Amino acid sequence: MKTLLTRSISGLFFVALVVLSLMLEQIYFLVFSSLVVGIGLFEFHKLFSIPKQFEHPWSVTVVLGLLVFFSSILPSYLIYTFSFNLIWLVPLIILIYGVLQLLFFKEKARSFFLFIAALVYIVIPFYLGFKIHIKDTGAVPIILGVFLLVWTNDTFAYLSGNIFGKHKLYEKVSPNKTWEGFAGGFAFAILMGFILDHYIYVNAGYTPYFWAKSAFFIAPVAVTGDLFQSALKRKMNVKDTGTIMPGHGGILDRFDAMLFALPVFYVLLYFEVI
Repeated sequence: MKTLLTRSISGLFFVALVVLSLMLEQIYFLVFSSLVVGIGLFEFHKLFSIPKQFEHPWSVTVVLGLLVFFSSILPSYLIYTFSFNLIWLVPLIILIYGVLQLLFFKEKARSFFLFIAALVYIVIPFYLGFKIHIKDTGAVPIILGVFLLVWTNDTFAYLSGNIFGKHKLYEKVSPNKTWEGFAGGFAFAILMGFILDHYIYVNAGYTPYFWAKSAFFIAPVAVTGDLFQSALKRKMNVKDTGTIMPGHGGILDRFDAMLFALPVFYVLLYFEVI
């Protein structure tokens, strides 16, 4: 009971933080995203440092990762302030990192490719999420809809699994997940999509029931992100990636579904797949 209460309070605080950062000025979501990316990079580094996969300190992963993140988003955010495109700093930072690896560290390729994996897994999803948010002019942020779809899927998958769960989804990776939980989360995510279609306006050029159709893709992708994170932790023999969120674990534990959902939603939104 105490664990459930701690988890609930921590979860509500997290939801309030996300909603506030999205509803206020865009700078607040930039700060929030930067904190999540920085802590996520730190947790990723620590996760792979258990079997000593990285040959450099965590500060290198975090600082260079954040530099890549800022170099990617600042051209959009400060487009009227800077006359040059900072996006060119991204390959430059990666190149410098690669040269440093070759010169100073023994396990060259392994650390380099893990750093690239951290960029793909953590930095790129939040870059895409911020890019969606910076272009958004609606009264209710589009990106909030993605969070609501993922949260709905997670919540009702958990409840449905606890009440009806009998058939394991992927016991080897996540013993508590069931097909019944998956079905419950999927159904309520689509229901949330229909609700969002009435409240979050996307664009007149998009098809009717955009959010309901998006939920059809987002729900299974969110579960895949959860399973991927569980597989990583199981491989490294850890329960959580961190302790920053009581009852939930680390930032990567809380954002595992969003890290997969944001890139997929970006494709759905801008490539008119649905």
